[in-house]
Parts: sequence; structure tokens; C-alpha cells
Amino acid sequence: MLEVMDLPGNAHSVHGVGQRAFERVEDARRRLGSVFGVRPSRIVFTSGATEANALAMHGSRRWLASAAEHPSVLAWAAGTIPVDSHGVTCEPTGNADGYAVMLANNETGVIQPIADARAWATRRSARLHVDATQGPARMVLPDALWSADSVSLSAHKFGGPQGVGALVVGEHEAEPEREALLRGGPQERGRRAGTLNVAGIVGMAAAAEAAERGALRALRDELEDGLRGLGGAIIGERAQRLDNTSCVRFGDLDAADLVMALDLAGVQVSAGAACASGASERSHVLRAMGIPGSAVRISMGFATTAADVHGAIAALARILPAKDLK
Repeated sequence: MLEVMDLPGNAHSVHGVGQRAFERVEDARRRLGSVFGVRPSRIVFTSGATEANALAMHGSRRWLASAAEHPSVLAWAAGTIPVDSHGVTCEPTGNADGYAVMLANNETGVIQPIADARAWATRRSARLHVDATQGPARMVLPDALWSADSVSLSAHKFGGPQGVGALVVGEHEAEPEREALLRGGPQERGRRAGTLNVAGIVGMAAAAEAAERGALRALRDELEDGLRGLGGAIIGERAQRLDNTSCVRFGDLDAADLVMALDLAGVQVSAGAACASGASERSHVLRAMGIPGSAVRISMGFATTAADVHGAIAALARILPAKDLK
């Protein structure tokens, strides 16, 4: 990224400096295609998964989305598909032009039935969009993922820079079948106008190549054993989940209070999606699952250690007795 930042040219300028920047973008596109096993021409660079979701879903199509989807997907949906008490998306009963089912939930870590969703959409001659933000470097990506009509990715979720992502469009999508969300220039084959974030794109490709799926399952299990010992209930524990994510509820204890208390103790967790930080409304994911109250999401990263897990449990053990835990 530092090397590319020294290139002053716009990647869509015809002069030599601009073409060198363009070559770096196309090289990154090829490298990402190799990592994910898709044709490079399917990759449309965006500012992140939120924009990628909007690009996939905007327009006149009637979309149904899983009730536990990220807000950036629900914003474009005409209705929702129920999830069961474990947080797994049920088969839709209504017809739509498209269905949106995330690969793994950002609050609970519950992995969704993408192969089934592909079958639902195919039977109804509908599109399938998958927000795969939580998947890379955290799980083995299912083959069915790349059969979706569109897939959203975000670089910072697998160690890359913030503010860059991609939409992977369908294998047989004609150009420019998808109407551009951002209009103006001809960038990204007319699918997404705007000057390209060359350094971010190069960083995204480098991170994808370097990312390794961490051995976090044992740490997560140790963490959750400690959480249960303190009276916590693990949300979605009977479903298949990401190795790095735990969502825990402590009776009627307000999750926002617990987040602040843990932060003062040097432990950073959240009470839902990061984009909803500061919101007072209860998690729509818990509501969709029929779970009362609020919960804390504890995520582990590439550098998380056993000492971090022990420290979090110890901090909770000090904090919880001072709270009104029912």
C-alpha cells in the first residue's frame, strides 16, 4: 500500500503514471480472483460491504431478506424471512425477485444454509445475494457461495484496510446488466463510478493472500465455558457458528452497561453490530430469534491469546457481582 501511495496517477487516466496505477488495480483483481476461485472480471471494487450490498439490491426488484441480516441489507428488503430459535434462516414461504441470506451472522456467528438458499432461489427463478462479510479467514467458504448471483466482501474483516470491499457478481452476468448505484464515470466496467482507491484495493488483495484461518475454536470453547460458569447463556450455541464469535446474555442485565464496564476494565466487546454502536434499540437479531433482553458479542481476532480470554473472564467475574443479574 505504501508503494502504491507514491503513484500520483488516477487509475483511469491514459498517461503512463495512470496506467501504472491501473495495472496495480488489475493485478489485485487477478490475485483476489485466485484466492477466492472466481474470474477476476466478476469482481467489482467498492468502498466496503455496505456499498456492495446496496449495489446488489438497489433498483426495482422485490427482495426478501433473512430477518437477522445486517441493516445494510434489510434497508433494501421489501420483507423478511424468519429465522428459527437458533438463528438459522428458514425456507421462505413467499415469492420474490431475489432473496438475501448472509453467510454468517455478524452478532451471533451463526452460519447460514447457503446451499439451501441457492436451491430456494433457483426453484423460484429468483436471484440470490449473499453478504459474506464475516466469512473469509473465519471459516471454510462453501462452494455454493460462489454460485450466488452476488456476494459482498469487506477487506478489513480479513486483515485488510478499512474503506474498501467488493461485490462479486454472478458467473454469467452480462455487462452491464447490473444498473450502477454510483453513476458518473465508466470505472469498473460501468458498474461503479468514482476514482478507484488504488492503495486500498492493493491492500485488500495482499490481505486476502496472507490471511490464514485462525485456530480459534479451542479459545472460543474455553471462553464460553467461562461465560456459562458466570451465569451466561450462549446465543445460537446449538447451531454451526464461526470459531471467533460468541454472543452471550446475562439474564436481564443491560448489555450496553456491561460493554461500558468491560471497556473500563480494558476489554473491548460490543452489544450488536459495530455500525449500530450507540443505538438504544434492542438487537433485531435477538428479536428475530425470539430472545428477550440484550446480549454482548465477544469477537476474537488473529492475535487473540489464551491470556486475553482469561483476562476477559476475570473482568466479568469482577463486574457481574456488582450488577443486578437475574
